[in-house]
Amino acid sequence: MKFQQYKIIQQEPQLIEILENPLFLSMKSYRHHADVSCLDHTLAVAEFVYAKSKQWNLDYISATRGALLHDFYLYDWHTHSPGLHGLKHPRLAMENASMLFDLNEIEENAILRHMWPLTPIPPRYPESLLVSLADKISSYREYFSITQGMFRRFSLLKNIREPFNV
Repeated sequence: MKFQQYKIIQQEPQLIEILENPLFLSMKSYRHHADVSCLDHTLAVAEFVYAKSKQWNLDYISATRGALLHDFYLYDWHTHSPGLHGLKHPRLAMENASMLFDLNEIEENAILRHMWPLTPIPPRYPESLLVSLADKISSYREYFSITQGMFRRFSLLKNIREPFNV
């Protein structure tokens, strides 16, 4: 499957096994934040991690593989969470990922520690810290898009009400 927006990461053979995996692609059916699917969120995180880790001379393949699998928990946490989703899903994602893919230490650490500082143990590698930061940046952008719409609606309501404030 080709993702129009994410052409860069599709050029790496070590990422193709993840990008073409049917279970990975099933993440499209799980809502992540707002109206963004888990797959779209993950691809955005991976694209950012790929570019920055390459720019900073890090292990960009391991970093990007960790980014692609950081939310590989395979459920809609809004409706079917095992409870304490923020704390539990990194371990679930790691277990799911390790059943399908051979992971190295950097990839495992990136998946397990991406929720730091919510989870107490910090990332061990610069690549896994980058995945954690990229996840927060992407999540912020997803929530910001919601709040922008809310502020626009409030602004319109204000304009409607102003003529009545005599």
